Amino acid sequence: MKSILSTGFLLLLPFLPQAQSTPKASFTYAEIKSGFGRTLFGSGLKERVEAGNFSASGGGLTSLAAYHKFAKFNHLNAGMRFKGLGAGPATGDGGEEMFFNFWSIGLSARYFPLDAEARAGWFVQADYNFVTQFTQKYRNTAALQFDHQFAIGSGVALGLGYQWWFRPGLGLVGSVEYDWSRRQGEVTGLGDKTFRNGHAAFQIGLIF
Repeated sequence: MKSILSTGFLLLLPFLPQAQSTPKASFTYAEIKSGFGRTLFGSGLKERVEAGNFSASGGGLTSLAAYHKFAKFNHLNAGMRFKGLGAGPATGDGGEEMFFNFWSIGLSARYFPLDAEARAGWFVQADYNFVTQFTQKYRNTAALQFDHQFAIGSGVALGLGYQWWFRPGLGLVGSVEYDWSRRQGEVTGLGDKTFRNGHAAFQIGLIF
């Protein structure tokens, strides 16, 4: 009986999950990406957008980031990221225009489920933006009405991407993301107000 069990174990051994060794390499890389972001209006701005039947708002989204792979952690990169959105005007039924622009800086992490060395392939990304600032400008030129709103707060973003190296030190990265933030600011004629808004975006760029 013992010999039968031993033989069975030896036959199954190649199919059993193997303990994964920790990659010893650590490395640091940077990226620059650009693309398009679609503004998502939440409370604090959504009401004005819906009342004026404004068109969609969106524009160019650019980001800079740096990531580090720690030797002790499989599949994971961690770093910091800066991004900014410059959106074109959304137009309302009465000829009003709204402009939305923001920048943020925060912590960023990438998890490569298929690559223990966290170097290439598919990744999921999570960001925590501990500082995020936006300006919202509203104007009705015919009525000579101009508002300028400023707010600052924090937010989170989730994304999915893929990166590929042409050669050591140069590669390509692409991603999509969903960002949602909460900011506190002052509105002309209303005083302090909470804004909830963000963006959905895609980007492509270089890693080096």
